[in-house]
This record gives sequence, C-alpha cells and structure tokens, in this order.
Amino acid sequence: MTTTAGTAAPARRVGRLRLAAVIVRAGLRSQLANRADFAMAVANGVTYQITVLLFATVIFSRFSSLGGWGLGEILLISSIRMLGHGLYMLLFGNLGLIPHLLREGRFEAFRTRPAPVLLQVFTYEAPINALGDLVVAGASLTVCLSLVDVTWSPAALCFLAVAVAAATVIELGLNLHIAGLVLRFRGSESLFFWLDNTAGNFGNYPLSVFPAVLQGAFTFGIPIAFAGYYPAAWLTGHAGTVPVSPVLVYLSPLVALLALLSGLAVWRRCLAWYSRNG
Repeated sequence: MTTTAGTAAPARRVGRLRLAAVIVRAGLRSQLANRADFAMAVANGVTYQITVLLFATVIFSRFSSLGGWGLGEILLISSIRMLGHGLYMLLFGNLGLIPHLLREGRFEAFRTRPAPVLLQVFTYEAPINALGDLVVAGASLTVCLSLVDVTWSPAALCFLAVAVAAATVIELGLNLHIAGLVLRFRGSESLFFWLDNTAGNFGNYPLSVFPAVLQGAFTFGIPIAFAGYYPAAWLTGHAGTVPVSPVLVYLSPLVALLALLSGLAVWRRCLAWYSRNG
C-alpha cells in the first residue's frame, strides 16, 4: 500500500522541476523581448573569446611553436577550455549574478520558495552571451581539427567529450567556492572576475611554458590545467612531457568531481551561515 509519506517526496520533486521550468521560460522570454539586447549579449561573448584567440595568433606570428606545442595543438587546449566555459556559462553562469541579487534584495525571495536556492540561481535568467562563447569555441575546434595530427578514433572522441564535460564541472566547482564566499564575506565578488581572467590568460597555453610555481598552482591549487591542458596533452601525444607525472592527463574527471563536491560543501556551509546571519 502506498503511503502518503512515500508519495510526498516525488510530488515535491515534480513541483520543484515545474517551478524551475517556469523560471527558465520567464527568464528566456525576458532576454528575447529586446532583440538588440539579445544581439549585444551574443556579440559580447563572441568578442571576448575572439580576443583570446587573436592573442594566441599574434604569439604564433612570432614563434613557430610554444613549449614544443604547435598552433593546432594549442588551439585544442583553448577549444576544450572554451567549450567547457561556454557550457558552464549556459547552464550555471548565473552564479556570477549572486552579488547583484544580494544588492537588489532578490536573493531573499529565493529562500522563501519551495525549490533549492542554487537551482533558482541557475535558472534566474537565460545567459544568452554563452551562445557567443560556444560559437567561437566550436569554430576554434573546427579549425584546430584541420591543423592537429590526431587520429579521431571513437576512444579519442569519447575522451574529448569527457574532457569538455570535466572542464565545465571544474569551472562550476571553482565558482561555487566563490559564490559561497560572497555570501559569507561581502566584497569578495571580485574573485569571480579574477578566476575568469586567470583561466582566460593562463588556461589556453601549455603548462610547461610557465614557471614551476605556476605549474603547481594550476595543477594542485586552482586546477585550471585540467580544464584543457592535461586532456589535450593525451590527445596530442604530449603526455610524456607534462609536469610531475603522465598520470595527470587522465585525472580531469576525478578533479572535476572533487572540485564540485568541495564547492557544494562550501556553498551549503556559507548558505547556512547566511540564513542565520544575513
């Protein structure tokens, strides 16, 4: 016999999903209401990512290789990272809006609705600029496929797909840490911009061109090297040249899982603190 308690939990989950769907549709309609704003948002994403690629092009106009990596191989690093970044922005990019939501007093409303606060943040509005990021990342990947000497076997394609998913989750995990800190320490919102700039400036190039201290920092501290460099090293045959150990080229999924679990723990702890003191 089915009990009331047994059916209550699934009913609550369905209700939360319906609420999330309503919020997503409302956010998307608001973004599409003004076509000029929609076009500018997409153009903003395109412009930023093209700037990153242009910088790499300028470097290769002076040097034929960088740390033993050719242009196509470095484009593979940046393509994996940018695809992961684009997916992060599309699915979870509203985390960066938390400082704005706090200032406007809208975050308080999330805590009164029958849906997880984090889900409401993710679905607050449609991050249209992510489409521009994905367009440029897809174009970059298309170009690099014609330049890089890689046999795209089913195993290699699966590895690439896992690498992109891991890059997305790594960025989510790192930003969850920052989102939690924003709830706990006002004024820490600049860390969002710092992380984005750090990943954009250092995450698109072979780790071997940086000093040992940065190699360690981007591997064991802020693991942005796992969002592009290490997977690309396996795909392009550079696994034997990576710092510390070749085993690192296989660890992006594990690093992504650890970053996500750690980020969620920090978020929950800081949200509990905010609920008591905010």
